Amino acid sequence: MENYFQDFHSYITNKIEKFYNTQIDNLNAAADLITNSVINDGKFFVTGTGHSHMIAEEFYTRAGGFANVYPILPSEFMLHEHPLKSTAVERVAEYAEVIMHIYKIKQGDVVLIASNSGRNGMIVELAKLVRENGAQVIALTNPRKPENEKSRHPSGKYLYQYADVVIDNCTGTGDADYFVKEAGTCMGAVSTITGAYAAQFISIILAKKLSLKGIIPSVFKSSNMDGGDEWNKRLFERYYGV
Repeated sequence: MENYFQDFHSYITNKIEKFYNTQIDNLNAAADLITNSVINDGKFFVTGTGHSHMIAEEFYTRAGGFANVYPILPSEFMLHEHPLKSTAVERVAEYAEVIMHIYKIKQGDVVLIASNSGRNGMIVELAKLVRENGAQVIALTNPRKPENEKSRHPSGKYLYQYADVVIDNCTGTGDADYFVKEAGTCMGAVSTITGAYAAQFISIILAKKLSLKGIIPSVFKSSNMDGGDEWNKRLFERYYGV
């Protein structure tokens, strides 16, 4: 059994090392887009459907996280109501118009969209509309596609093709590509692991970049620390009006 532990550990650490070694410039470019947006009174939105919504939550109201983050996480994007609902919604390209109307994404904003496949109609259409409205798109996705995996967007394009910055999450085909011989199947989905790493990495780089420009970043504290509730209350009032 110890060999199994070591094998999967090596698999995951190799993925993270690959992610760091190949994506550092893209992570830095993403932080630059967000920094420039914040300085010019733009908003930084984060979103994802299905399990990718967890990447958006990794940016949003985490202890040690940047406070000036606006999530696009309607319940229909998530899994708690029905396991197939978010899958159905993310394939309806026209639903992106609803998101644009509700969240008022405008010129000068930045939207980070997490989607491992990057092929579903709504996600691709959302990136397209964001760009058309003068905002910028950061795609956290797998841009490497097998020949038989076609886009579900009418244009035939993928999320990464509408992005200003593309961060390759370094997953394999189908995300879960660690083969478990005894079970005869692949497991070990990677996109959540490298995605959470990316969210924390970008947040820290962003804080450094803002500080170097004389802007003290607003950062949440743990609500389980003494004084955390009081500190966070001021940030909630400032950014979310609650």
